[in-house]
Amino acid sequence: MAAALERALGSVTAGEAAAAMPVPVLVLGPEGSGRTALLLRAALAGGGDGPRALFLAPSALPRLPGGDDGGGGNDPRALQRLELRYPPSLGALGRELGAVAARPRPPGLLLLDGLERYLGGGPGAPARLAALLLEAARSPGPPRPPAQVLASLRLPPPGPHVLPALRRYFPAECRLRPAPGVPLRLRARLTRPGVPPRCWRLRFGPHGQLRVAPADGDSEGDEDTDSDEDGDGDEAWG
Repeated sequence: MAAALERALGSVTAGEAAAAMPVPVLVLGPEGSGRTALLLRAALAGGGDGPRALFLAPSALPRLPGGDDGGGGNDPRALQRLELRYPPSLGALGRELGAVAARPRPPGLLLLDGLERYLGGGPGAPARLAALLLEAARSPGPPRPPAQVLASLRLPPPGPHVLPALRRYFPAECRLRPAPGVPLRLRARLTRPGVPPRCWRLRFGPHGQLRVAPADGDSEGDEDTDSDEDGDGDEAWG
């Protein structure tokens, strides 16, 4: 999934994304940090040439990304690849995930937005939900790579046990940090085992457009903390 996320941010080609081994990724950020928009951009990246995508969320999206931002939102072929489902509860989500394997054409990209909304089942809920996601990503039948999994979690998490449990199943993280004092601008930092971190600057437009620019991956300390009050000072664009 890291490859699909990098493709959404304009860092890899379609061929490189298809050849990469899927690595489950958690997208972390505070309320209003663009987690949903980034998941949708990953789903639509590549226009009609990307994988079939199943997007799951606890409530309906107000709108899809718009504007000519390179994210695929204006390409009708990309929208044809995207299926939106809104299971309102953990039980409904489990049924959706259980039905993935029975599909004649399973998705190649599995996205879950608002993971924190499904974690009301006690301390073991994060691990159970993560296991359900990864199991749904494993397609039965002839050998084929599992679906790429991308899930978003609002920070701070709903309990101190949540992130440690999820990190056992999601070896990669993309953390979103709003630029202090600059509305609609953020910094994204992708970390995964054995690979140097990668960073981008993100800017949202008034109609949901998302502009992306590379950033220096060494300019930000990435403390292993649930707080987002890190003040990365990323106030300039370009």
